[in-house]
Amino acid sequence: MLANILLDSFNYFVGLLLVISVGVIFYVVYDQILKPYIELKSKEIPFPPKIGQEYYFITDEMARVSTFSIGRNMGDIVTKCSAISEGHLTFTFKKHPTNEEYEIIIKRGGPTLFKPPRMQTYSVMESTEKLESFEVIGKTAEFRISNQLIKERMINYIEIGFTSKFIFDKNGKERLQFIFKIEKIHPGLNLHKRDSKGNFPFGKEEVPEQKTESYEAI
Repeated sequence: MLANILLDSFNYFVGLLLVISVGVIFYVVYDQILKPYIELKSKEIPFPPKIGQEYYFITDEMARVSTFSIGRNMGDIVTKCSAISEGHLTFTFKKHPTNEEYEIIIKRGGPTLFKPPRMQTYSVMESTEKLESFEVIGKTAEFRISNQLIKERMINYIEIGFTSKFIFDKNGKERLQFIFKIEKIHPGLNLHKRDSKGNFPFGKEEVPEQKTESYEAI
């Protein structure tokens, strides 16, 4: 009987020691490997762009065709906005064989309003639009993107300006630099309502009401 009790106690002790050992191993693995990795990856997650933020793009000199895209979680501009589609706007730059000139084909993957350079009003963008690079040198084409149109207007949208200028690259060669600028986010992004995929809806952030105290005159 005593031997059985001692054997059971020993098995219990060994089992408890095994559980503690496994727990310690899992903690060390999490603390030394998983936790630093999660923190590192979280720093890589892009945050929504700010108004006035600019993105610069120079085509690959060796390629005849280059692309630049704007989307929700993928692309050269990541909006992190739940109302924006992946590949919402894709710019394809077709270079002239000998000159620093481009045919720019813009394809939409979601509702878009387009205002060409020198124009005063927006119009609903069809499936594709085309610009020549000289049209946006020192001038701006504008795009408004969202998830819906109401009578050819947008209530909520991200407005992006597209222009270009000549610069000299590190080899002293004159190249066209294309510039994409976040002009407006209307009415803003509600950064307090991140969804399960880490994206934000349109809307103003809710500001907590401040309590005010009133005092009766004595």
